[in-house]
Amino acid sequence: MSDLIKHIAAMVPGPVNPPNFLKRNNIDVIFPFYHAASDEKLNHLTHLYHLPTVDEFKRDLEYLLRYFTPVKMSDLIFGQVRPRAGRPLMVLSFDDGLAECYNQVVPLLLSKGVPAAFFLNNAFIDNKSMFFRFKANLLADLTDGAGEAARNRASEVLHCRNTEIKKRLLRVSYAEREMTDQVAKIYGFSFVEYLRKKPVYLSSIQIIKMLEDGFEIGSHGIDHPLFSLLKREVVVDHIRSSVEGIRDKFKLDYNFFAFPFTDSGVEDSTIDELFKKRIIDAGFGTAGLKDDPWPAYYQRIPMEQLHMDARSTLRGEFNRRRFRKIAGRNATRR
Repeated sequence: MSDLIKHIAAMVPGPVNPPNFLKRNNIDVIFPFYHAASDEKLNHLTHLYHLPTVDEFKRDLEYLLRYFTPVKMSDLIFGQVRPRAGRPLMVLSFDDGLAECYNQVVPLLLSKGVPAAFFLNNAFIDNKSMFFRFKANLLADLTDGAGEAARNRASEVLHCRNTEIKKRLLRVSYAEREMTDQVAKIYGFSFVEYLRKKPVYLSSIQIIKMLEDGFEIGSHGIDHPLFSLLKREVVVDHIRSSVEGIRDKFKLDYNFFAFPFTDSGVEDSTIDELFKKRIIDAGFGTAGLKDDPWPAYYQRIPMEQLHMDARSTLRGEFNRRRFRKIAGRNATRR
């Protein structure tokens, strides 16, 4: 669904009382997710998605707590909690394992007693590597100052015109991700040095401290792939390796997995296999308030997408669900 339609849905008057709307629609839990919150401009994110400021996230959290009871992901998945009368549950999560989660988000969650799960990419923990889209974002900002000779060489690598390098970088796909390293070499830019000076991701020590504080973690793929581009057997093996790597490294007794980007294009039979082979205990997509056939598979609500507060974002989700239900199209389509 286009961002324009999402904006329109968020502006249309919606349910006054979210719990009543959810109860009428047989929904007893929602899964809002963010990436982090930050008062600082993060150069690796500028063209990709909007992080709320700490105050914006605090206001979002206060709104959500007004209507929803926050619970641990494992308590919900393993049946340790049940919705209270008139009070839906909320499982909060964060993707990509960004350093700001530890520095900005966790202190606020602890102060309010709100549990959360953090989905991590194995390859990025301890800043050993970087998401290819973060790399592309940094390179796009360096392009104007790179010099004509460097831009000409970069355009050859990217198979585009000299004037389209920025746009092409921001469209580099997972399958083309090595292009970012080639362009960085041409520009004389070091991602290793950038990560050393400005850690982008959580460290193992920080993650262990978060686990000790009662937070939970899950897998988000080894290096944040778009799984719809991969063959089924590759998808299953990748997810198995990612989930087992996170579980073994941090000595977990659960296996949670959230699809990076989206689960759109991933076959239902693939998700069936993840459960049948017990690779995952629970799985998550990003399609909002849509229905899925598996009892431990949930669609989460992106909370940063529209640069709107939590109230407007949820209103848009409620309205889109109403429209889809009327059209008989609320099941997730892959």
